[in-house]
Formats: sequence, structure tokens, C-alpha cells
Amino acid sequence: MEIVRYRPGEAVRWLRTEADALSKGAKDHGREAVQSGDFKQRIGKAATAAAEMGKGAYTRLLHERAQASEYVLQEDRLDIVEPGRIKTVLYSSIKAIQMRSDRAIVVLESGTFLIRPFAHLTAGRVKVPIGWSRNGTEVPFELLVEELAARADVRLEEV
Repeated sequence: MEIVRYRPGEAVRWLRTEADALSKGAKDHGREAVQSGDFKQRIGKAATAAAEMGKGAYTRLLHERAQASEYVLQEDRLDIVEPGRIKTVLYSSIKAIQMRSDRAIVVLESGTFLIRPFAHLTAGRVKVPIGWSRNGTEVPFELLVEELAARADVRLEEV
């Protein structure tokens, strides 16, 4: 079997775009807080700038975490790569995989772990998980879970 890398889909780039927009907005509000005349308005602008700066930093952190994370399907194991650590799960230790809406619960001999999307696209009342980039090709979120179940030789249970 070939080595397959699943990374968050291309849509996570919008996190970086939003982080940049929030940082620019924070700078603009900060500038206005110093230049405005009314004390109440200056405090409001400063608070808005601080909030936007915090949101921008958090959004940038989410983007960088997503970019540094991946699931690597090896010959005999799954490597879960996250910033600062790599967790290895042997296919033989996987006892079951349960799919609940947009989350997969992987049951092991000793414990469980979740596979969930890094983000969702929302349009009105519809919420869709962002898929994966599988060796450079965009694929739906469920494909990683289905391929893991096939490699571990377990049935995928819908719960």
C-alpha cells in the first residue's frame, strides 16, 4: 500500500485571509482611537481594536495549526501529526470506527480518539465539514475515515 497524506482542505486558507483582515481592522481602529476627540469614542475604538487583534491572533493560530497537522496512512499504521507531536496508531489496535454526523470515533484496544474536521463551511442553515487534501487532491471529509476503516479491516458504523 502507498503512503497517503491527508491534510486539511484548501478552504482553511480563508482562516489566514480573515486573520489578515482582522489585523488590518485592529490597526485602523487603534489609529482612530488615538486621533479621535471624544474620550468615550476613543475608549470604544481602543476596545474594538483589542478585540479584533485577539480574534486575528486566534484565527491565525487556528490556520497555522491546521497547516501543520495531517493524518498519514502508512503500510501498517496511522500517524497523527500535530504541532509538537506525532501519535502512532497501529491498524491492528483499531477495534471499531463509529461515524456520528461529522465526527469519527476510533475505538482502540486501549482508549479512543476523534477525527473531526478542522472547520466547516456554513451557508444559511447548512453546515458542511471542510474536506481533505489527499496527496494534493481535494476529497470529502468522509474519505479519510472510510480509507482508515478499510486499512484497519473494520466495519464503519453509523451511529
